[in-house]
Amino acid sequence: MTTAAKTILIVDDDLTAITLMRAALQKAGFAVSTAVDGTDGLRQFRDKPSDMVMLDVDMPGLSGYDVCAALRLEAGPLLPIVMVTGFDDFRSVDAAYVAGATDFIAKPINWTLLGHRVRYLLRGYQAVLDLRTAEARNTALLAALPDLLFELDIEGRYVQYHSPRSESVPTPIANFIGKTVEEVLSPDAARVCRAAIQEAYETGVSIGKQLELRLPGGTAWVELSVSKSVDAGAATHFIVLARDVTERRAAADQIQRLAYFDQLTGLPNREHFRSRVASALDEARTKKRQLALLCIDLDKFKRINDTLGHSVGDDLLRMTALRLREAVRCGDHAERALTGATGDGDLSRLGGDEFMFLVPGIDAPNQAAIVARRILSAIIRPILLARHEVMVTPSIGIAVYPADGDDFETLFKNADLAMYFAKRQGPGTFAFFKPSMNANALKRLTMEGKLSGAIAGNELSLRYQPQFDLGTGLIVGMEALLRWTNAELGQVPPLDFIPVAEETGMILPIGEWVLRAACSQAKAWLDEGLSAVRIAVNVSGLQLAQRGFPGLVVAVLHDTGLPAGTLELEITESVIMANEDWTRQVLGELKAIGVQISIDDFGTGYSSLGRLREFPIDRLKIDGSFIRRVQNNGEDRVIAATIIAMAKTLKLEVVAEGVEDLAQLLFLQEESCTLAQGFFLSAPLTVAESGQLLRRLARDFDGTRTERLRRLHA
Repeated sequence: MTTAAKTILIVDDDLTAITLMRAALQKAGFAVSTAVDGTDGLRQFRDKPSDMVMLDVDMPGLSGYDVCAALRLEAGPLLPIVMVTGFDDFRSVDAAYVAGATDFIAKPINWTLLGHRVRYLLRGYQAVLDLRTAEARNTALLAALPDLLFELDIEGRYVQYHSPRSESVPTPIANFIGKTVEEVLSPDAARVCRAAIQEAYETGVSIGKQLELRLPGGTAWVELSVSKSVDAGAATHFIVLARDVTERRAAADQIQRLAYFDQLTGLPNREHFRSRVASALDEARTKKRQLALLCIDLDKFKRINDTLGHSVGDDLLRMTALRLREAVRCGDHAERALTGATGDGDLSRLGGDEFMFLVPGIDAPNQAAIVARRILSAIIRPILLARHEVMVTPSIGIAVYPADGDDFETLFKNADLAMYFAKRQGPGTFAFFKPSMNANALKRLTMEGKLSGAIAGNELSLRYQPQFDLGTGLIVGMEALLRWTNAELGQVPPLDFIPVAEETGMILPIGEWVLRAACSQAKAWLDEGLSAVRIAVNVSGLQLAQRGFPGLVVAVLHDTGLPAGTLELEITESVIMANEDWTRQVLGELKAIGVQISIDDFGTGYSSLGRLREFPIDRLKIDGSFIRRVQNNGEDRVIAATIIAMAKTLKLEVVAEGVEDLAQLLFLQEESCTLAQGFFLSAPLTVAESGQLLRRLARDFDGTRTERLRRLHA
C-alpha cells in the first residue's frame, strides 16, 4: 500500500513564481495546488485542507500576513505555514512570525534546497502530531516509536528491554542487563545518558538528548527520550526510548551547508560572510583596529564561459577558489602582518566570478595591498582547462574600515566600486576606494539606464569615414562609426559608452543594429549606382563569442540584399589573441559566407604577423598611434614601415588609420601603403555627406593620385 503524497497549497499572485515553485515541489514528490490571491487560498484550504501552506507576503487584497493569521485561527497551531517573499529584512521576518508563520523563505529561492526544507518541516510537523497522539494515550512506549526501548534504574543500570531492534548497537541488548551505562557506553555518551536520567528524575521527562555511538561500521547518533516510570513500586525506574537520528543529523548538516556555503567551491556564501564581517567589525571597534574588504572579480570570465562552455567555467571557478585559498594562507612570519589571513573563513564566493576576502585586524591600508598582490600573483598563472591553456587575470577593489564604511553593506558597495575602477585601469590590477568613485559610478549607472533605451528611442546613428586607395586617390571603403545622442546626456563619446555596452552585454543588440544599418546603407548606395565600396563594421569580442554570430551575418545580408563581398568585419588584434582556437573557427565560417575580414588596431595586441597567417584575413589596419608619430619618432616610423613591408609579403592589404597631415600621407605613399583613412583625408560623415562625396569623386576627380588627395583635403 503506497503512502499518499503530502499536499502543499501555494498562494501567490506571481504566476511565474507559482510555476517555478510548483515544479520544484512536484519534482520533490509533493502534491501541489495553487491559488492566485489570499481569498482564493482561504477558500481552497477550507474546501480541502492541505498538509502545508506556502504564502507570498505581498498580494492584492488579503496580504500573506492576513491569510496566515486566518489559517492559524482555523487550523490550529500545528499547520506548517511558510512565508515566501522577496523581503529579507528583520522587520518582515518578525511580522511573519507574529502572524503565526512556521518558517520564512526569502526570494530568490534556492530550488535545490526547497524540497529538502519542505520535507524537513513536514517531518517535524508529523513528529509533533505523533507526539500529541502519544501523549493522548499516556504512554511513553507508543510515543517515541523507538529503535530501542529499555528500562534503567536510578543507578543507570539496565533492568530490562522491550522491542529490541538493535541495529544501532554493536552487541545484543540482552547483554546489557545488569550493567551500568558507564560499562556499556563511551564516557561522553554515558555522561549524556546520566544527564537525561537526572533531568527526568527532577522533572519527570527528558527529551532530545543526543549521544554518539561508535560502532564497527562507523558512527551513529541516537536521541534519547527518558520518562520517569510509575510502575516500579518503591524503586525509581526510567523508560528510555532511543531513536537513531544519524540520517536526520546528516540532513540538517546538508541544509546548513546549502544555506551557508557555496556548492561549487565550498567557500562561505554571502550570508555566512556577512556574519563573519559583522563579528570582525565588532572586534575592530573594540580594539580600535582597521579591517579591509577585498572584492575580487575575474576579467573576461564571461567570454571564457561562453566560448568554452559552462562546465569549463565551473572548473575555472573551482581552480580560482583553490588558488585564493593558497594565497590567503600566508607563509613566513614577515608576510603574516595580517592577523586574519589564515584560512577559508575570511574568504567567500558571492556568486558568478566574484569573490570577497576579509583582512581583519590591520594597522594600515598597505597591509591590505600586500594581500592584494599575493592574490594577483597567485591567480595570474596559466590554467589548463579542457585542453585549452587559459590566462586569467583578476581585478581587485579594496575598502577599509573605518575610512570607507562601518558596516558590511557600505564596505561591500565601496569595494565593488573600487574593483570596477581597477578593471578600467587594465587587467590584473587593484585599487583602493576613493569617495570620488561614487560620483563616477552614478554617472555610469545613468549611462547604463539611458543606453538600454537607445535603440528604441532612435538615439543611435552612424557616421561613415572613407578609406582611400593611395594608388588611385579614390574611395574604396567606408567605415561605419557609431554615435549616440541622448536628450539628457547630449552627445556621448564612443570611448565612454562602448565600454559600458561591452560590460553590460548591451553591445549585442547594439552591434546587430549597427550591422543592419550599415548594410542597408551600403545597399542603398549600390542601388543608386555609386561605386561599389566596402562597408566596414566593427565587431566586439562579445559578438564574436556568440555561437550564432555567423548565422546572424547571413540573416542580415539576406534581409538587406547586400552582396557578402561588400561587407568587411573589423576585429581587434586583442580579441583574436584572447582565444585563438575559437576565433579561427568563427573567422573561417565568416570567410565561407564571403565577407571580408580586417584586423583593427594592429600593433597594440602583442601578436605577430607570423601567427596572424593562420587566420583567414584580408587586410591589416595599422593603429593610428604609430601613424601620428612617424615624422617625429624613429621607432614608430620603423614599426609602421616594417608592418607595411611584411603585410605585402603576406599578400595582405594595409590600411593606415589616423592620417592627420600631409607628411604622414607622403610617408605612407613612399612605403607603398595600400589604403588610408583619417581626418586629413575626411572626417566621419553623415549619410547625406557621404553620398555627396561619393558622387563628387565619381564625377569630378581626375589627375594624379596625390593631386586628388590634395584637392580632397582642400
